[in-house]
Amino acid sequence: MRSSSSPSFPSSPSSPSAPADGPVAALVNQVLESRYITQAQYQTLSSMVLADGTVDESERCQINRLFDAIQNGRVKIRP
Repeated sequence: MRSSSSPSFPSSPSSPSAPADGPVAALVNQVLESRYITQAQYQTLSSMVLADGTVDESERCQINRLFDAIQNGRVKIRP
């Protein structure tokens, strides 16, 4: 039986389709697909996440997806 409360999504580095709900998820998905992140994309992502002064669970999940990909070498950082 499914609950209507917010689901908990396991972190799965091999899963290309993680929860996508908003502009942060869209940018993270774009970065994961292109396999690199530019300084401008990083600044945009930072601004979006910090705009309201809090980091919600959805944003935290997306940030973790991106950090995992960078740490595992699936995403490179470009100037």
